Amino acid sequence: MKFRNIFWGVILVFVGVLFLLQNFDVIHFEWVSLWRLWPVILILWGVSIIPTNNWIKTGLVVLILSLTVYFMIDQSVRWNDQENYNFEAWDDYDSDVDQAYSLGYEDSIPMAILSLDAAAGSFIIGPATDNLLDFETKGGKVKYNYNLSKTDSITRIKIEREGVNIGHKNNKHEVLLKLNEDPTWELNFDAGASAMDFDLSNYKVSKLDIDGGAASFKIKLGSEYEITTVNIDAGASSIEIMVPETSGCDLKISSVLTDRSLKGFEKTDHGHYRTSNFEEAENKIYLNVEAAVSSYSIIRY
Repeated sequence: MKFRNIFWGVILVFVGVLFLLQNFDVIHFEWVSLWRLWPVILILWGVSIIPTNNWIKTGLVVLILSLTVYFMIDQSVRWNDQENYNFEAWDDYDSDVDQAYSLGYEDSIPMAILSLDAAAGSFIIGPATDNLLDFETKGGKVKYNYNLSKTDSITRIKIEREGVNIGHKNNKHEVLLKLNEDPTWELNFDAGASAMDFDLSNYKVSKLDIDGGAASFKIKLGSEYEITTVNIDAGASSIEIMVPETSGCDLKISSVLTDRSLKGFEKTDHGHYRTSNFEEAENKIYLNVEAAVSSYSIIRY
């Protein structure tokens, strides 16, 4: 039997088993971890051209793929620790707050636009605040500056990293954002390799734009605003979006090598889905997702 046939057969079985185990919740891995493992392709290619016995090659391929699975599961546990971060734990956190500031709220602010240049790390939008915005960071070496500008109808908040921060320790830092529930919000995030956990269910969100790399997104939307538009452009990502059952939802998605879950959606065209209540729903949510290697699910609650 030709090694080439064995080689690609093992690869296909490996990928299929991963998808199957994840679908049945036996294991859980993030595509962000898989994206980091691209050098494995070079290693497997190198093994395939080594001038040695085919069974030795096969054994090396199985060993490499087994180590890859172990790495992915280990990374999944670490990402889940970030994603399941307990908001209340911030009050009892062992280390000092690295950076914190609050922007005061005025009743005359009908709309607020927040733009955040995010580094690698964990970003959380948590409970509401009486201020316009509360911002806290912990861990890592990333520092942020902010700029506030106002017109009669719009308040703009721009938060940017201070300088250029390079290094693996940056992904250990955590950012907690708290917003005021009264204004209508437009949120823009330019993110790298990040874990984002956004509970926006009690906020009036007109627009959410996320431009991310290898990332993990957990976003919960509400029905506080008539029309909400969400645009996500990401690389290797795990995407989970929760939308209210009472809201009509329109989804346009473009992705490759995708594991998806779209319960409650009906396909209207290639890459286009809608909930059955879209036309008659009082509140509507438009989701536009572009991702490379991805795993995504849209959950109605």
